[in-house]
This record gives sequence, C-alpha cells and structure tokens, in this order.
Amino acid sequence: MTIIKEAIPQQKIGEKGILPLTNDAVFRMYFADAQNTEQLKVFLKAVIPDLTEEDLVDIQIKSEKLTKADITQKDFVLDLRLVDATGHYINVEMQMNGHPNFIDRVVSYNARNLSGQLKVGDDYTKIKASISLIVTSFRLFNDAEDYYEYVTYRRKGGQVFTNIQQYHIIDLTKLPNELTEDQHIWGALFKVKTDEELREIMAESEEMRRAGEKLKKLSEDELAREYARAREESQWAYHFTMDGYKELGLEEGRKEKAIEMVNKLVEKGMPLAEALEIAELSEEEFRKVT
Repeated sequence: MTIIKEAIPQQKIGEKGILPLTNDAVFRMYFADAQNTEQLKVFLKAVIPDLTEEDLVDIQIKSEKLTKADITQKDFVLDLRLVDATGHYINVEMQMNGHPNFIDRVVSYNARNLSGQLKVGDDYTKIKASISLIVTSFRLFNDAEDYYEYVTYRRKGGQVFTNIQQYHIIDLTKLPNELTEDQHIWGALFKVKTDEELREIMAESEEMRRAGEKLKKLSEDELAREYARAREESQWAYHFTMDGYKELGLEEGRKEKAIEMVNKLVEKGMPLAEALEIAELSEEEFRKVT
C-alpha cells in the first residue's frame, strides 16, 4: 500500500469562481456550517453505506470554529469531528496532499476517538464504532483503481476481526467518467471548477441542487475566499520548503530556500511577519542577506 503522489491540480483561488471543496479549508467551512447540516447528512449517507437513517437523525459537530491563524499553521489538521445520533464517532477530512506518515496519522486519530469514549470503570459494551472518512485529491494506493474503499481489521484469511475501527476512503483521482452512484456525484461536486460544471451537478437531483446552492453561496463570501487563498498559500509554502530541504539538505541550504520562499510570499501580498512564521525564519536571519 505505497502512497504515491498523483494529485489533482489545485484550483488557483482568484477573485471570482466556485471555491473548490478539494481545498481542505473550503471543505471544513462548507460542512461545518450549521446551515448546511442537511447537506452533511446527505453526503455521509452517500459515502458511508453502513450509516442508517437512524444514525443520521442528528449530527453533532465537535470541531471548533475555524480561524485564519489555524489555516496558516503547517501542522494544523482541518478535519471535521462528528458524533451521530447513535453515538458513532466520525472523523471526516479532505486530504490535499500525500505524505509518508499520512496513514499512521489517520489510524492514530481513529484510535483516539475510540479510546476517548470510555471513562475508568465504564463497560466496554458502551463503545461505539470510530469511523474515519478520508477524501483524497491524490492517489493514495497504487495497487487498485477503486474510487471507494472500505478498510477494517481482518484476519489473514479475510474474516473481519472487528469493525469497531472503520476507514472509508474516497479517492477523487479515480472518479469514474460515468456518475452512476451518489458517491460519484458528490465526487464530481468536489472537482467542480466553473459555474457551468456546478449547474450540471445541480441538475442531477434536488439534493444536489441544494448542495450546489450552498457551495455557490459560500463561494460568494469574501472571508471564505480569503481563508481559501490563505490555505492555498500555506500549503504551497510548506511544500516549497519541504522540497527545498530534500534537495539541499544542509542548514545553510535550508536558510537560502526559506529566504527565497519568504520573498515569493511577500511578492504575492502576504505580510512579512506571516511569511517568516511559515518559513520558520527570524527577521534577523532574513535581514542579514536581503
């Protein structure tokens, strides 16, 4: 199960246009909005087949309100933490880029949701399944072409050992050309770039019409666009730095790459203080060579 990087090119966030749900900040703002609870329920029902109508009667969003400071932190995870009506813990995230420890991190979060349910002395029968739903815009596994995969713990012969930890994976790079299932239609919504593409998805059903209207409304919000651009710049800066570290390796090389990155971010309009924070560079180090 080697992770390889075959990513969907991220849409450049401009002054107008539909905000892409493949931007994890946009994803979080869209699905964490209390006014979009019905869209969240429809989405979960479409992509996690085992959830029932009873499960989805009520959804509690446990994630805190998003801030711009969160978005610019390179280690901040923009996931969505939920509890459904029957007590399942659901961790939902849009993953924009792959990295070597991605699966380890997902398993760690899932285990945390599982172990955090019980207090000392509680009966283990009270434990509800901990569910991770991961949507990726890069190719996660190179040994299969499945758009949707359900992963749980199994014995060597294939028998399910336990489904108390579940992983549901949607790989947008493998979205079929023919949208034959609700899962596929939601995947197409994630990849929408233009008003015309959005109208086509909205024509699929009344549910998708409402989902599309909500996305269009979010796309018209100036603060949402600012957050989306900040996340885009933060991700670009992070990968710029990481690639530089791999190529140069030495401390002086790191500083040269970091300074180059700061200059590029400032040229894009980012305040110097924010650019220095992302690059993990002091103003004194920056001023020495500029």
